[in-house]
Amino acid sequence: MKITLFILSLIPYFATFGQTQAEMNEEAKKAHSLADKEMTLVYKTLMSNLTTQSEKDLLLAAQRAWITYKEAHCKALAHQYEGGSMMPLIYYNCLEEMTRQRMEQLNAYGQ
Repeated sequence: MKITLFILSLIPYFATFGQTQAEMNEEAKKAHSLADKEMTLVYKTLMSNLTTQSEKDLLLAAQRAWITYKEAHCKALAHQYEGGSMMPLIYYNCLEEMTRQRMEQLNAYGQ
């Protein structure tokens, strides 16, 4: 009985996630987009709190280099699934994870 109740309690949780690969790919893309928007706010706040132009220039250069690295890394990771339907899922999950890690780095930098 407890197991049945537990399984039934999970139905709303799983119902919020895509059941087809295309749905999962789209949800991963949306999750990355949300994380990217959140990171942009953190980045802009940090930039506005920096006092010298040299600090701002260095952070801008670092952010641009990080974006280039993030995209290359996630493309390389997803390439293992080239031609497969889950390739976008791997790519966008990687982008989201790295973006959230970068947010933590930016928050730590600002303290």
